[in-house]
Amino acid sequence: MTTLIAAYLFSFYFVNFAGIPQAVKGWLKLRPHQRIKPFDCVGCLSVWTAVVLYFMPAWISELLAISFGAGCIGLFIEKLLNK
Repeated sequence: MTTLIAAYLFSFYFVNFAGIPQAVKGWLKLRPHQRIKPFDCVGCLSVWTAVVLYFMPAWISELLAISFGAGCIGLFIEKLLNK
């Protein structure tokens, strides 16, 4: 279960908060409608991240779940407080 949570939180943070797919699109000079799947899709990236984490030790999933969970919760709280 930790692997699933870690995969989703990593993907959500990677796509929505870090903005790495948008930076890569700008660097590659792609049009806005062009996709770089699975890196710009939370669902797609979380599936592949879960596959990778399945073969890793459990402590790596726990580390990702804690660190990216804290990052997502912190950003949500910051947005709520700044409204």
